[in-house]
Amino acid sequence: MTRTQRFESSWPFPDMGIPAAMVESRFESDVSTPADFAAMDVPLPDDLAEAVPMRRAAHLAGRICAREALRQCGSAEMPVGRSPSGAPLWPKGCKGSITHAGRMAGAVAVASAACRGIGLDFEAPMTEAAAAEISDLVLCSLDRETMGSMPALSFAESVTLVFSLKESLYKAISPLLGAFTGFEDAEIDDLEGGRARLRLRRKLSDDLPQGLEIEGAYALSPDLVRTLVVLR
Repeated sequence: MTRTQRFESSWPFPDMGIPAAMVESRFESDVSTPADFAAMDVPLPDDLAEAVPMRRAAHLAGRICAREALRQCGSAEMPVGRSPSGAPLWPKGCKGSITHAGRMAGAVAVASAACRGIGLDFEAPMTEAAAAEISDLVLCSLDRETMGSMPALSFAESVTLVFSLKESLYKAISPLLGAFTGFEDAEIDDLEGGRARLRLRRKLSDDLPQGLEIEGAYALSPDLVRTLVVLR
């Protein structure tokens, strides 16, 4: 990549039993000009042409992470398109997820035969004030009980983790959704050793029944929460 952009293979999670590839990048906001997009053969979407440099840089870094993850998965087609809503369009035969937080971007890719869906999310740790403000929106009663099993985490760190897991869950299940969904539609009943278990609290489609249990994973560092959800 031009200038300061770096892309590295990464897998901070426990083994999930699928042949997925993950790539992440710490990027700089000035790597965001039309020339940078052209140099990396990534289209600059019209609606991002006038966006702030950080948003353009995040999009560029995320798409390059996705392309490299696809390459590592053995995909013959590596461009990741973009739907009218801005969602990534993955090549036939592959599934994946892209995320950004601060100056970090990441992507995960896997062959479609390996799972029904996959979601990746990065979040900067919330402040105590921000966590308190959104906690009633994000947390159900079981989430709060499960958070109690991790006393080493502050309230803000726990809320950030639950928020991120539910974001990863949404990315994993969104292609199968038959109804609007929110944070209240899933609960987390286990967090231990980098693994999580999520459960749907109501039916979201024929493929996503109430009570469905879904595997997750997490990795915590002082400046970033990483989560992954795999829908088998």
